[in-house]
Amino acid sequence: MNKPLSLVVGAVLMTLAGSPLLAQQTNPETEKAPAARKAQATALEEVIVTARRRAENIQETPIAVTAISGESLREQGIVNTSELTKSVPSLQINEGQSNQIYIRGIGERSGFARVDPTVGVYLDDLFLPRTDGQLLDTVDVRSIQVLRGPQGTLFGKNTTGGALVLTLEKPNDTYEGYLEGALGNYASRSLRAAVNVPITDNFYVRTAITYDKDDGFFEDKFQDKTYSSTDRKALVLQTRYESDSSLTVDTLAYLGKIDEAFPAVNCDVASENGLFAEGLYVMWAGDTDPSNPTAYKKNCEANSRTKGNVGDLETNMGANPNLKKKLDTILLGATFQWDYNDDVAMKVVVGARKETEGPIQSSDNDGGPENWSEAVNTDDGDRDSFSLEYQVNGTALDSRLSYTGGLFYMRETNFEPFALISNFSGLDALTLGELAAGRLPTRPTPGGTVPFVGILSGPLSISEFDLENNTFAAFFQGSYDVTDNFQVTAGIRYTAEKRASELALYQADVGAIEDRVTGGVFFSPATGRPITFGPEAGGFFPCTGPTGCNWVDDPVRVFQNQFLDNNGDGIPDIPMRAEPTFVDKEEKTFSKVTPMVSVSYNLPGDWLEETLFDSMMVYGTVSSGFKSGFFEPRLLDGLQQVDAEEVLNREVGIKIDAFDRTLRFNAALYHMDFDNMQLIQVSTDSGGNIAVIFRNAGESTITGVEMELTWMPSPIVMFNASFSNNDYEFQEFKDNDLLNAVAGNFIPEDRTDETFPAAPETSASVGAQLMIPTDFGLIIPRIDVSYKSEIFFGLDEGSYNLYEREGIGGSDAYALIDARLSWQNNDGDMTVAAFVKNVTDERYVIGTASVADSVSTFNQTYGDPRRFGVMIRQTF
Repeated sequence: MNKPLSLVVGAVLMTLAGSPLLAQQTNPETEKAPAARKAQATALEEVIVTARRRAENIQETPIAVTAISGESLREQGIVNTSELTKSVPSLQINEGQSNQIYIRGIGERSGFARVDPTVGVYLDDLFLPRTDGQLLDTVDVRSIQVLRGPQGTLFGKNTTGGALVLTLEKPNDTYEGYLEGALGNYASRSLRAAVNVPITDNFYVRTAITYDKDDGFFEDKFQDKTYSSTDRKALVLQTRYESDSSLTVDTLAYLGKIDEAFPAVNCDVASENGLFAEGLYVMWAGDTDPSNPTAYKKNCEANSRTKGNVGDLETNMGANPNLKKKLDTILLGATFQWDYNDDVAMKVVVGARKETEGPIQSSDNDGGPENWSEAVNTDDGDRDSFSLEYQVNGTALDSRLSYTGGLFYMRETNFEPFALISNFSGLDALTLGELAAGRLPTRPTPGGTVPFVGILSGPLSISEFDLENNTFAAFFQGSYDVTDNFQVTAGIRYTAEKRASELALYQADVGAIEDRVTGGVFFSPATGRPITFGPEAGGFFPCTGPTGCNWVDDPVRVFQNQFLDNNGDGIPDIPMRAEPTFVDKEEKTFSKVTPMVSVSYNLPGDWLEETLFDSMMVYGTVSSGFKSGFFEPRLLDGLQQVDAEEVLNREVGIKIDAFDRTLRFNAALYHMDFDNMQLIQVSTDSGGNIAVIFRNAGESTITGVEMELTWMPSPIVMFNASFSNNDYEFQEFKDNDLLNAVAGNFIPEDRTDETFPAAPETSASVGAQLMIPTDFGLIIPRIDVSYKSEIFFGLDEGSYNLYEREGIGGSDAYALIDARLSWQNNDGDMTVAAFVKNVTDERYVIGTASVADSVSTFNQTYGDPRRFGVMIRQTF
């Protein structure tokens, strides 16, 4: 029998025999062959997590947490934290004009700086407060932990959804490093490298770089541009100093630069009865009959994949869609840890961050090549933060009590310039009269009467939003071993969030608009006839002319042509007032005490003798979380308060190791009650202007189950599986009927029958890996399959009704298959891999929004198509 075959057969026999003695034996011949030694592991490795701010075995930690090592990330080909959504239960990461992270259906959808994330992201104890900088490339990462459920006691920022904790490889006393490169389709190329250098016996330096670039896969053949591209660079510099007096000082400098194109969108008509369509019989450029307005619908369908007007992975978004993402990040951190004695350790964490984001589109509401309804960040946005955290960790009472306490402070400032474009539109004289009387309009007569063109909403408003957030928290959590097997944990946290907001609203200069369109003669591109516009009344201008003016002359196009985007910034050149319409300032402190209690029981070893189980822990937890309120700009109504979001979580779980620790199974059941969930909606201000805003849903619940399985049936075979199902329900969710609100009639509507947006109810995954030892190294084939159920992407009631009837406004259920074939040499210092992601080239929607009642469109963007490539990694 040759050596490779003997290794395989021997490994299988050891597994079948299940002998502890055999499991502990080491083959001396493999001591010089790390790859073969890896293939001879006979039990699952112990996984250490820091979910409770101290190192613990994951199987003895009473928290729903997934931990993934850096090696596992590489084996699965995960190069960015966004890919964790495939395999981590209840984790959903949507990409679009902002990064959206959801855990158990709870997430933040807008990316606005004024809104705190519901999922906290931490890099080596440093809290990353904004979503645009969160999806870090997994450069030099030692582990990633995903904590599910509210984190209201320990972590730096109080959150209602959960936390992602990234831990980097730390400097050490060994000269080592690696170099990794990859090439793939869509001209993708990446480089990762790190080197660790001991400078002295107690001072070490580690440097890592990452570079990722591709040409994108979403083409706009009309403009000869490509979107959904990647261009990211990052540098990480770390130092560690270990003194002789039990003091360790770690420093971190992270420099990141992003200069890429956001995902493009396709458009489908969500409703022909929305406000911008036949709901108000609004006329747009190209419309010539008010009884049958079609231009808005045709604009959307010009960018419709389902209608066949653009091809697969093609878009038609017009000349300047503002999809260029530029983000510069500087993050500095320092951690001072002092082991006061054998029982007490203290830690101080200091962090500072500066981010600058360039102008970028927030949403393209009309969905087509015209520039009729858009939201754009018009200038550089600045985001600065400083954080300081003090922790004390220790044990007492003969080590039966383990505790963590501390203080947290963060100051964050944000500047966010934001433009809302609704351009100029038209209404028939009869329609204007009906609206003025507070009645919903009826269908105009064919051909219409007198055309009026002007300002239905907007047509352009610019908000300059300045924020200063100060967060203070004090926390304590202790775990007491009542017996060797029974543990009680209790914690409490006080959080105070002081929010200071200032809004300056600039609006269009109606007088300057009137000067531009009145007193001159314009020629219709539709009929060639001369037309003029009369004086403004209520924001609208009657269309007149030497020979009269009719809708067939397309007066809206004539009017819009006087305010084209001549400077190419994606915003119509509409004159603006030099001074703000108003400046509004608000300040408030939102505070909350969030307690938790947990009990856990490890079944005694003698109970498990003569069974298949090696260890078993059961636990129960009651925990709470808090997400600060804030002030929401609501156009003419200024800053309006959005109340704090609160959650109470009740959870039971079980963690099992079995079959001589070759199988690991963890599961959790939970029920979460939410008060004042912060949701993004479409509404109006008191002037009838339409805006996408945040409001509170009264009450909601989530009931769910999560399961994770790891099974090593033999030393060369590994299976992973995960499953989650969440039942989302609104108990109280009131809104206003938007069509009536625009007419001045505020009629409430009940939306409690809707599901939560942007998160699937069911997620599942399964992975299989085989490690085949040979004379020339280790061959590792791997396959991963992930599944997501349907996802609703709507913002309003009309979108949900359409989604329920016809499936428009969401993502169909889909499954993705990834495959990877790796080779590792016998020394274990070189790996070569070929990979295919999305093997079946599935098309699946990952954003953005359906808004049926107002803008009448469903804009969707797609996840990555099939990607393939090769990777080589050399360690030293």
